[in-house]
Amino acid sequence: MCSANQFSEELAVFYEATHDYGDIGDESFYLDAATDADEPVLEAACGTGRLYLELLRRGVDADGFDVSPAMLDILREKADDEGLTPTVWEADLRSFDADREYALALVPYNSFCNLRGVDDQLAALDALHEVLKPGGRLLFDVYVPRYDVIAEAFGEWQDVREVEYGGTTLRGRSRATIEDQVAQTYRTEQELLNTDGEVVARDEFVLSHLPAQQVELLARHSRFEGWSVSGGFDGEHLEDGDGVQVWELVK
Repeated sequence: MCSANQFSEELAVFYEATHDYGDIGDESFYLDAATDADEPVLEAACGTGRLYLELLRRGVDADGFDVSPAMLDILREKADDEGLTPTVWEADLRSFDADREYALALVPYNSFCNLRGVDDQLAALDALHEVLKPGGRLLFDVYVPRYDVIAEAFGEWQDVREVEYGGTTLRGRSRATIEDQVAQTYRTEQELLNTDGEVVARDEFVLSHLPAQQVELLARHSRFEGWSVSGGFDGEHLEDGDGVQVWELVK
């Protein structure tokens, strides 16, 4: 995760339990791109290491950062269990820096949507541009806003699943509500409840809807020299009905 969403320790554990490797569908796309780069790779918003640890397993020279120390703690624990040596640090997507340049930067799983204002979005693109070598690439994905889903699901609590934490079974649930219709942002609430129905952990954060036209405008106003977008992780042209936008920006 990135920028404004830091997650409590309990919610970080819940996130890890509900985001298994292979569940999202972006793994092959990002891992193949990183392997093909054959040079240093940076994963922004690396979270608990769903992709980042697989990069290390494949021998990719990869660094990563995330704004949530609780998420990074889980990543480091998992890496230690496997004998891996991660190079990760706590930082904000809008204002991070790095000690070296990268051939490829990744911002997977809608993490760019955590940036709610144009200034924040451009600041992130500027920071990512800064750490890429000439000719370096930035890859990121954002969902396609689906208003039929929004109309059906917003405002209703959705049960997710149960997770064990501290010897106790906790049930997770989430709810999305409109935050600002003009700004096209929405608020996501996540709660963990014990067996008595009491809330024991709670986080909330605001995300942006980012239609393709807005992302293209951001790319045009960034320092990147070129950009392209696909409708999914298979490289096909973005068209109506696609659920995800995959962007490539080139320095």
